[in-house]
Amino acid sequence: HMHRWPQKQFFFCLQAAQEGGQTPIVDGRLMFKGLRPDLRERLREKQLMYVRNFVPGVDVSWQDFFRTSDKAEVEALCAKNGMDWQWLEKGGLRTKQVCPAIIEHPDTGESVFFNQIQLHHVSCLEPAVRDSLLSMLGIDSLPRNVYYGDGTPLEDEVVEEIGLLYERTAVRFPWQEGDLIMLDNMLVAHARDPFVGPRKIVVAMGDMIAQSAVHSMTS
Repeated sequence: HMHRWPQKQFFFCLQAAQEGGQTPIVDGRLMFKGLRPDLRERLREKQLMYVRNFVPGVDVSWQDFFRTSDKAEVEALCAKNGMDWQWLEKGGLRTKQVCPAIIEHPDTGESVFFNQIQLHHVSCLEPAVRDSLLSMLGIDSLPRNVYYGDGTPLEDEVVEEIGLLYERTAVRFPWQEGDLIMLDNMLVAHARDPFVGPRKIVVAMGDMIAQSAVHSMTS
């Protein structure tokens, strides 16, 4: 959730898995159209708040994430990227950033469901991992979580509904060695299915686009 994203992603199959390992792709335009109208408007209006807690020894460190150990540089990066920050006890850091849940595609002008709810929401963690983190850290100090843009909880049932829509909308294909796929990263979401045996898919990305160039669909 920095101030820019890659607009293009390339996937190349060096070795396909013996079983599974597909890369489901989902058209964000279909996701937008498939959302319940009331939920679509709620997400459009409220947007999303991504919260990161960089706790020493848990997940990634803020030094690795920001690629610096200079707190002043971190604060400058946060300010540049529209992120609030708070230094915590024992060398930790909390950041908050409000981002759109729905965008207008910069090339086509179409409405696209474009966010990282599935990557950040606590309900998307494996149950054992979720229970362990909640027991150890509490809901407010999880390494990552996502809320509505006003800071109110994003309901588990809403995240489940979105997950089911992703599954219904996803297109899957069996990888074959030598396959190359190019995706518009702002139009298409992707995931990875479980797999058996060795698997190697290499990824490249580029054509960065600034958040300021992307119109948030908030009206």
